[in-house]
Amino acid sequence: MRHELEKAVEDAIGALDQAYRRIAKPSDLYEAALFAVAVQASKDAGGHCLITNDGTSTAGRLRFRCSPGNLWSGNFTYALVSFTSGKKLEIHLGVYVLAGRVAHECEVAILDHAEAERSRAGGVHPRRGRNQLISCVEAKLYAASPPLGVGRGFLGLATELGRGKCSLAFPAKASDNIAALIAGKPSEHFDELVPGGSKVEGRFSHFLETAIRNWLAM
Repeated sequence: MRHELEKAVEDAIGALDQAYRRIAKPSDLYEAALFAVAVQASKDAGGHCLITNDGTSTAGRLRFRCSPGNLWSGNFTYALVSFTSGKKLEIHLGVYVLAGRVAHECEVAILDHAEAERSRAGGVHPRRGRNQLISCVEAKLYAASPPLGVGRGFLGLATELGRGKCSLAFPAKASDNIAALIAGKPSEHFDELVPGGSKVEGRFSHFLETAIRNWLAM
């Protein structure tokens, strides 16, 4: 699957940095592929996207975090998306977002640009507020369905960050137990999500696009 994930990322948003390729685990590449889907969702919502490491110029090579970190630290690739309304958002991989007094890792975080700027300027975690965290993704590269505990943990995370904002993505088929656990909840799960043009990828992209459009309408 490693080669397929690398190809999905590079076909969508550009060449991976060679140093990143050497250290990235398949789970890291899965998250990067979901980042690429989020970028496409932002374009489908009408955004103009800059893939960047510094906020001003196009990234020559893509270099993502391989472990959770602070948004304001490190020289990593993210997406800066501008809309005709004047609004801007950012898409980040593997950053912490603050809910109350606790910072939670978001494998993919879609954030209001002003909140991301506040994070960088103050060296503080971005917040989960209604207009601040637009959507976030929990990614699990499991060969089989994630265990029930992962589903419970995801629902707990969604309660902290915003139930309608969170989604759980994994490439395996969901077990009956985890599907029943999440069914009917405001948060979404996307099983059998393999980036590269699948029908599930299309549903996932539409979910993120809807979240972005809802934010634009606020």
